Amino acid sequence: MKLADSKVTLQGRSGEIILLTGESGSGKSLWLHRFAALADLPKNTSLATNGLSMDKLTTRMLFDRWPCVWLGQTVAQELMFGLNVQPTPQQLTNALSDWGLSAISLDTDPHSLNRIQSLRLSLAAMFLAEADLILLDNPTAALSQADAHAVITDIANKSGQANTIVVVACNRWQDWRSSASQIWRITAPDALPQAGISD
Repeated sequence: MKLADSKVTLQGRSGEIILLTGESGSGKSLWLHRFAALADLPKNTSLATNGLSMDKLTTRMLFDRWPCVWLGQTVAQELMFGLNVQPTPQQLTNALSDWGLSAISLDTDPHSLNRIQSLRLSLAAMFLAEADLILLDNPTAALSQADAHAVITDIANKSGQANTIVVVACNRWQDWRSSASQIWRITAPDALPQAGISD
């Protein structure tokens, strides 16, 4: 992922976690929308990955929203939503196991899941989709330190294995610092992020 203006170029590579930090209201979520091609970039700014415009990539985005809005009536349907090739039941079961959800059956109603199970199910679906880019908005802010650490460790491991770029906007950025490959600080909504700077 290459973000550039006339003066600065920021580069995110496959398998990396890029952490967006900044004050509340600085524009962290807006930049996630831009990376998802859901909002316009500032003037004279370009964004591409592997030579492709961002709207050509497989991108998945997750907001910190509770209760979750589910699109499927079962865990299996939720995992398969939006996939061009339908996974086998074994692949779905493996995806759950990979994310610490082996005790949950494929026919479980996702509305019955607690907050951390819901987050892990959403992450399992994102990685099952083999997304090129995963965008996470405050995914662990409501979790305990122990639960947040466990989820962050799993995301770091899976992003490296899948060569997926993960961009995280987070107010509790310290939780992510040890797992982040890069830190980009957002200072204003229309200013290019500043690399290597934390709050």
